[in-house]
Amino acid sequence: MEEHFTIDVVCLFCQATLKVEEGKELQSGDMIKCQECGEENDFDSVMEVAKEKGIAKVEAEVADELNSKFKNLFK
Repeated sequence: MEEHFTIDVVCLFCQATLKVEEGKELQSGDMIKCQECGEENDFDSVMEVAKEKGIAKVEAEVADELNSKFKNLFK
């Protein structure tokens, strides 16, 4: 199982990966402009979507790991 996961923060409108200036720190209430479609994305909303994707990815990894470890246990 992977120890570290990378989840891209994506535009809520076009699904492009959002990028910010190097060294710029974002906080709650900030708006992130998409470089692809130009739409403004709410920081809190895109972070919530990224968290949900991260949780789903970890859940899938754990399920795969458990299935591989216990595959022959309950035959």
